[in-house]
Amino acid sequence: MTQETYKIYSRVLKFGQQIGFRRLAETIVFGFTIFAITLVYIFAIAWAPIGPTGKYIFFPIGLFFEIILILSYIENHYHMDIFGENSNKILTIMSILSLVVIVLYAAIPGLYTTENGKIHPQTISLIVLFFLLNVIEIAYFLFSIPRASRSDSFGLEYQFSVLEKNLENKKLSDLNLDKAITKAINALKKRVNEDGLWGDLSPVYETACVLELFNKLGYNEDTEWIVPTEEGKQTVKLGKSIESLNAIVETAEAIDTSYEHYYILHSLSLYNPTIFDSRIPEIEEFYNSTIEDTEWDFINKLNRFTPNLRSRTTPLHVMMSYVGDATGNIKLLDRMANLFIAGIDIVIKRGYARFSTSQTGKTPIEMFARLMLALHDIRRAPTRRQQFIQAVIGTQFLEGSWAGNIGTTGYVILALIPSETADSLPLKKAALYLAAVQDKEGLWGANIEETTIALKALIALKNMAAQEIVE
Repeated sequence: MTQETYKIYSRVLKFGQQIGFRRLAETIVFGFTIFAITLVYIFAIAWAPIGPTGKYIFFPIGLFFEIILILSYIENHYHMDIFGENSNKILTIMSILSLVVIVLYAAIPGLYTTENGKIHPQTISLIVLFFLLNVIEIAYFLFSIPRASRSDSFGLEYQFSVLEKNLENKKLSDLNLDKAITKAINALKKRVNEDGLWGDLSPVYETACVLELFNKLGYNEDTEWIVPTEEGKQTVKLGKSIESLNAIVETAEAIDTSYEHYYILHSLSLYNPTIFDSRIPEIEEFYNSTIEDTEWDFINKLNRFTPNLRSRTTPLHVMMSYVGDATGNIKLLDRMANLFIAGIDIVIKRGYARFSTSQTGKTPIEMFARLMLALHDIRRAPTRRQQFIQAVIGTQFLEGSWAGNIGTTGYVILALIPSETADSLPLKKAALYLAAVQDKEGLWGANIEETTIALKALIALKNMAAQEIVE
């Protein structure tokens, strides 16, 4: 496992552990306990009238054991492998030694008597308090030691199995998706530039991604928001973004028949349905080209693609199904649906249902998630849906993603939602994964396209959760 993968798994675990009041209460109690004991140590070493032996030997040794005890508690309670194998016994001995230090110190009055041979009352109180806190802390530590063997309790499988059990008792609405969604939308609004576009590498395409998302949120040309700039706050109107993107498309010197081109047109059509009227010949030409392909030709194309599938022929087929829906081209819709259904059917029959992302001829999972999603969106019922669902769920990664990829996970969520319920554990795990890997700014992968895909998935899950509450 790479370090980056481990970080992602840890983030998902940490985010999952934050679900629920009990975890929060335990953390607060533990924090106050440690804080109180540490204060006692610091006070004893710095200010208490305990004599040089206690100040420079016994209490510093006790403080060292205290630090070890804190780390060991964190290790056991949160399943973090700090000390390595076979450390529980050693840590238990050290925690007991922490208590022995103060018992020995209390048993030798000469170590803490003042110059006139008297014992300061404050010292007695300090020793008693220190003893009681240590007893409480050691009991707390011993209670926190896992009952299972270390190899089981510290493995990722164990940690995620515990997380899954917690998720089984949670509703989709309990995952607090609103926070991640609101944060991401605000982050996107702040990233718009002076021309009303988004993105640096491919601003035209990424702007189309944002426009499609905002349309799903119910935004229109008059929607406004305020963004901070160097000159102060500035009002941004969505209509400017639509105009800028439309102007770029209209002034293009050549007609590009790529996936991105038709996707941009599709996004603009959500605000201006007549945009395809001047491009009917192009659409008909694409339809005629698909007539020449057999289902097996289509499968051969599928087998040649990389996992991310951006800017490829098959996404163009997917996009043209949406174009056919927008233009009312029933012939194109039926042709695309037949290709998608045949593709899914043949691949599952050939035993490729595991949807490997390797380059060994297996078809990437994102491909089929997008085919299933397109069939649903153009209201064409696919065959073998149940086999597809079983295969997809079987490929979900431990932390809840598919293929360890944000975009792929988003597409699979969208493809599964029509067939799943709000109690679906795979969907709850996937939602947890997306919310956990969101960056501090509110984006996913600092990428506009992946952010819009993740947002569409989370919004769909939020709507499913809202329906769950109504029912």
